[in-house]
Amino acid sequence: MYKISTISKALLAAGALSLLALLKVPIWLIYLTAPQYPEGLEMKIWHNTITGDVKIISALNHYIGMRAISEEMFPEFQYLGTIIMVVAAVCLVLALIGRWWSALCFYLVLAIADSFALYDFWRWGYDYGHNLNPEAPIIIPGMAYQPPVIGYKKLLNFEAWSLPDTGGWIVMSVTALALLIVLYEWWKNRKRKKETPGKAVTAPASAARAAILLPLLLWQCSTGPRPINYGNDACAFCKMTIMDNHFGAELVTKKGKVYVMDDANCFVQFLEKGGVGPEQVAGRYVADYIHTGTLLEAEQAVYLRSEGLKTPMASGVAAFSTLQDMEPVKAKVGGTTLNWEALTEAF
Repeated sequence: MYKISTISKALLAAGALSLLALLKVPIWLIYLTAPQYPEGLEMKIWHNTITGDVKIISALNHYIGMRAISEEMFPEFQYLGTIIMVVAAVCLVLALIGRWWSALCFYLVLAIADSFALYDFWRWGYDYGHNLNPEAPIIIPGMAYQPPVIGYKKLLNFEAWSLPDTGGWIVMSVTALALLIVLYEWWKNRKRKKETPGKAVTAPASAARAAILLPLLLWQCSTGPRPINYGNDACAFCKMTIMDNHFGAELVTKKGKVYVMDDANCFVQFLEKGGVGPEQVAGRYVADYIHTGTLLEAEQAVYLRSEGLKTPMASGVAAFSTLQDMEPVKAKVGGTTLNWEALTEAF
């Protein structure tokens, strides 16, 4: 899966770290007003406590049969701080991975956590507002006093607002930011693929070839080549982003791990210095210079080495499936024909 931009990666990392602020700021606010309390009453919910006009609100609630509000009503306070730190750490790791799938997981982790937190608050509010003391001083048949999860609600002569406080706004902002980054990076990658001719991964013809090759790939137990993601994949040897779809190479291990390279010299040097032993190799592949998007078995391909070829890392080498394919290019730029053994010796 393709990489996201450095800015997106940095924003996600900053967002993950900002979640730790929830350990120091209030997360949610409940605000009440009534004719007898024109200045209003408020209750702030933190990750481990409740502050504000809790005693006054509890005393008022007593008259209509609601229980006194206390920290003991919220067992979540015992572990919410740990959950916040774990979620922040997971999100930071996903941000540093810097791939589109990890950005999507970043968003999903927060979206699920947000949804669960709101559901847990709704569940507490339902129990608190419906399970009333039958011997309360004021009883209105059929009346329940469940506070709003978010937004406004009128309860008798009280008007109640339930809104995010500083921590809540942080969580919601980071979640929204993650969603925007996921959508933006998807849109940007889709646009780039449309604008890049001969894109091996996404062109309709390449998709058809992939469908044809699928049984073969399955037969090879997923140790065959995968399309090189030009514009996103980085060379495993020189670390440069692979851009030119006339060139490229892949090494596939018997465990299915894929290493991609941008030029023939990087490929040969990676084979020598990349830490993958010959006994671990399932296949070596090179990009077809003529048929962009096609990967050839390195040992079966034929190679042209010429100073007239402008290659990513100045190897001057292009791969072809046949000598017939090579001849028009060789007639134009000159050069020497090589096989796989000669190529590996040349670098």
